[in-house]
Amino acid sequence: MGGIYAVMAIGLNLQWGLAGILNIGIAGFFAIGAYASAILTSLPQSGRMGSFDLPVPIGFIAAIVFSALIALMVARLTIKLRSDYLAIATIGIAEIIRLIAKNEIWLTGGAYGISNLPRPGENLPG
Repeated sequence: MGGIYAVMAIGLNLQWGLAGILNIGIAGFFAIGAYASAILTSLPQSGRMGSFDLPVPIGFIAAIVFSALIALMVARLTIKLRSDYLAIATIGIAEIIRLIAKNEIWLTGGAYGISNLPRPGENLPG
């Protein structure tokens, strides 16, 4: 878990620290990847989309691909914005993602979330 947060912190450092681009929506893209992985790897549940019971590494790869595709679509819309307008736009995008995750029960389980998630590395020896 710490490695995932480290990658997120490095991404924010590259954007804000080196490039000077304040992207507050990075948490939204993190949420998209987390939900994509959870939907693909969780055990079947009634009343919710997904639950494909795929292996965890496939869920991680799908999370990267899906959040990158959404980020590319957002980048096409916001690439020409100045820094202050980019910050406002990314806050709005992160808020939209949060509201979708909280309210779409058929997709994310709503406020209850997704349960029956596999533990990464559970079958490793040691």
